[in-house]
Amino acid sequence: MRWHTVYRRFVLGRHYRFAREALVPHFFDALTAYAMELSRLGIPRAEEAVAALRELRTLPLPSFTGEVEDVFFSIYAQLSEHWGEEVAGAIRRGLSRNDLDLTAFRAYLRDRVLALLGDFLRLREVLLRVAETHAGVPLVLRTHHRPAQPSTLDHYLLGVAALLERDFRRLRQALDTLDRCPLGASALAGNPYPVDRRRLAALLGFAGPVENTLDAVASGDYALELASALAGLGTSLSRFLTDLLALAERGAFVVGEGLAQGSSFMPQKRNPVVLEHARIYAGQLVGGMGTLASLNHNTPFTDLNDHSTGVLEPLTALLGSAEAALELTRVALEESQFEPALLLEELSPEVLASEAVDLLVRKGVPLAEAYRRVQGALPGVRPELLGVEREELIAWMSLEGFFARREVLGGVGPKARAEAMARAKKRLKEDRKALVALRARVRLARRLLAKGPEGFQAEEGEKATDQQGQVEGQEHQEEPRG
Repeated sequence: MRWHTVYRRFVLGRHYRFAREALVPHFFDALTAYAMELSRLGIPRAEEAVAALRELRTLPLPSFTGEVEDVFFSIYAQLSEHWGEEVAGAIRRGLSRNDLDLTAFRAYLRDRVLALLGDFLRLREVLLRVAETHAGVPLVLRTHHRPAQPSTLDHYLLGVAALLERDFRRLRQALDTLDRCPLGASALAGNPYPVDRRRLAALLGFAGPVENTLDAVASGDYALELASALAGLGTSLSRFLTDLLALAERGAFVVGEGLAQGSSFMPQKRNPVVLEHARIYAGQLVGGMGTLASLNHNTPFTDLNDHSTGVLEPLTALLGSAEAALELTRVALEESQFEPALLLEELSPEVLASEAVDLLVRKGVPLAEAYRRVQGALPGVRPELLGVEREELIAWMSLEGFFARREVLGGVGPKARAEAMARAKKRLKEDRKALVALRARVRLARRLLAKGPEGFQAEEGEKATDQQGQVEGQEHQEEPRG
């Protein structure tokens, strides 16, 4: 068939190139797992197909020529040419591109999300390390863009860390939805051969199958959920980066030399551009949700390109933006420094005026009256207008006293901050351990595929022990990305 040049340019060629660059290993994994399952069922030539797929995947896939429409048919054509049509045809028994494509798509996205979660953990680790290094360093925080109350740098950063922890949980939840295998669903009604779909999912390192076979090929919510989690992450990072830019504006946060740029005209400029670029990437995450929602909106609940093939490029771009935002924010924290004196430049008696109200109330003055007295004593909170001794007021309104009185759960008191730091570190360790286990499961599945049908039973019996050993041996190690 000769495809129209416009269709080849904007659809077939573009999709083929993307699949050739990003999806080929996942197509071979899915086809190999499926051939192994057919071999277990005694389908003729299926075992030969397993061997043929293993050999073929070591060879480069041809570039797009227009002779075949997609990567699957390119693989099928080569199997037919070099191993014969019966071997090639064996892997198509009960297989549809519907379940095959969605399996490859989900496996690809799963691996990208696992890598991104590693980037996320590294940022959280750096955030806690910077907070611990600056424990007790005071600063003035704002509400409604005006100086409000004192806090400490570690208390502020622990608040950011808590927000990012929830974003991490949302991304993990999106992965839980994504981490399900469509293989064996066939076109939509289910496979005519008695394939074990749970076994297929295990062979490919998924947590399990997508249960309903129509849902397996028709749902696009896994993409929506992932885009939503990334949008939430982008929002949180953007808010943090906006704060850092505000601190950089007055010199309280000095960006490292390797992350700043000068001006082509003004020699005095040293611009904290790393924060701006990180915020650009964060903004792209927020905007991506609209694209994914549009691809799913008003589409019937059937297999369609809108919510299958159509989501891959936008999601790939979003995952790239998420990596950039996380990594740029991380290096900005690692390579820059806070200036303690400038963090406190907005400290004034007015910032501690609420403490004067509290002092009067503790002395028996009604709250409303105390509030009016302090307002009338501004600016400077003059003690003669409050009816208290100057020394007493100064001691009560000291930063040390302010912090010491706030030892509630999550407060800025020294003990409360130390306890919050310990809990945050514990949660980080638990999240790292869980990620190691997820990665171990995928690695084990790939080892099963490499060993073939003869090694599956023995390996499956050792699965739990092997995974636990990997978790225990690697939970403190930094795994390379991807």
